[in-house]
Amino acid sequence: MALFLVSRTDRHDYDEYDAIVVRAGDESTALKIATNGEEERYGDHVYWDAAFSGFQRDGSNLRVEELVSEGPEGVVIKSFHAG
Repeated sequence: MALFLVSRTDRHDYDEYDAIVVRAGDESTALKIATNGEEERYGDHVYWDAAFSGFQRDGSNLRVEELVSEGPEGVVIKSFHAG
């Protein structure tokens, strides 16, 4: 398993994710984790409720990069965009 940084390639708004770090066996699995969600129904309207708001269901606004796990101690990622 490796760590992958999945980050947005487009602009983000308040209360949306712009990046996550996931543990996965490969880039494809990392992208699958990042685009997880459920189809929801409100009357006749069907919509995608993404696990990570702002991440497109098809991954079209995401980039996946494998992270090097070696290096000095310290913070790996900070991502804060409160509303």
